[in-house]
Amino acid sequence: MEAIGDPGPAIDAEIVELAARFYHEAGIPPIDVLLNSIGDAVCRPAYVSELWTFYRAHRDRLPPIERDRLERSPLRLLDSKEPAMVELNADAPRITDHLCEACAAHFAGVRAHLDALGVGYRLEPRLVRGLDYYTRTAFEVYPSGVEGQQSALGGGGRYDGLVELLGGRPTPGIGFGIGLDRVLLALEQVGGPRVEEASPVAVVVGADPADTAERLRVATLLRAEGLRARADLGVRKLGRQLEGASRDGAHFAVIVGDELAHGAVQLKDLQAGTQREIPLADLARELKRADAGHRHGRPDPARVD
Repeated sequence: MEAIGDPGPAIDAEIVELAARFYHEAGIPPIDVLLNSIGDAVCRPAYVSELWTFYRAHRDRLPPIERDRLERSPLRLLDSKEPAMVELNADAPRITDHLCEACAAHFAGVRAHLDALGVGYRLEPRLVRGLDYYTRTAFEVYPSGVEGQQSALGGGGRYDGLVELLGGRPTPGIGFGIGLDRVLLALEQVGGPRVEEASPVAVVVGADPADTAERLRVATLLRAEGLRARADLGVRKLGRQLEGASRDGAHFAVIVGDELAHGAVQLKDLQAGTQREIPLADLARELKRADAGHRHGRPDPARVD
């Protein structure tokens, strides 16, 4: 989820609310939203310098991996998962105490909008982003009471410097990513609804094993009409392609053969074992009609066999 072009705090709050609502509607148990501001190019360099000085004074307490990070990106030490860093990081300078006036006002605006929306959050000063193009708002979402980066369900933040870094004009942006694998694991742990992959309505196969282009073209046309369809792009005999379509649970196989020269294909009902020629122009409409009757578990009253 990305929102490009708005630099204000209201859009930040909207993005955070969208993320929180997604997890709620997906059936995840209560979540914790962790929130922080990492400043911008005006105030962050001075903070990073102070952070480097702090860690440098405690270098003997740093694990080897963190000593290497110290010279490259002191910010990354703040969210270190090394047990030896927990106590040290509790005493580290907080970036929210070093925000410039503009960043402090923006962060206050984000919190005010979240409060108005009733979105709960917890301020987490150790939540950072190590790359320079990230600015201001940063957030992560966890199952309630769970800590550790590997348990995060998702997160995001503002990246006002990214477009310019890639050669464009300065353009503000904010977004978040959803860890779908972690969502599924979290749902599984609480006995939530299983997410089953829907079988394709049709698999497009071909009499000529090498003619993958036409199979792909027909499948693309069907998908453009909103149908679940895929093309068998393996260079293998028709029989093997039909076997693959059956294993996928497809209701139909669309067979591309010589009929395509006059604008037609063969439509094979894999469950009934019947097959008939149909104009390509009518294919999507016929599949939609047949799929509707199949989904609802009753015969199509308009069909005459």
